[in-house]
Amino acid sequence: MNAGNIGLVVITLERYFKVVHAIAHRKYYRKWMTKVGVALPWISGFCLYPIPAYIWSIEVPGQCPRMMVLTEKSSRQVCAARTHMH
Repeated sequence: MNAGNIGLVVITLERYFKVVHAIAHRKYYRKWMTKVGVALPWISGFCLYPIPAYIWSIEVPGQCPRMMVLTEKSSRQVCAARTHMH
């Protein structure tokens, strides 16, 4: 979701500068800027979810993982089972 939003922001900013500042856009815009604009949502999407998810999912004996999405009842069951296993 974050990568999609960042992609929309990149496209919106590029269109804004192309329309509102047309002369500056023609003068300063380079092909590498398009490549950065395409790569930015992918890189930010990877950095904003998978990396923290991996770090936060490291098992600590006696503690429940933070990134796990469960209902309250099922999380109590999982946490109780994990606590008894260690």
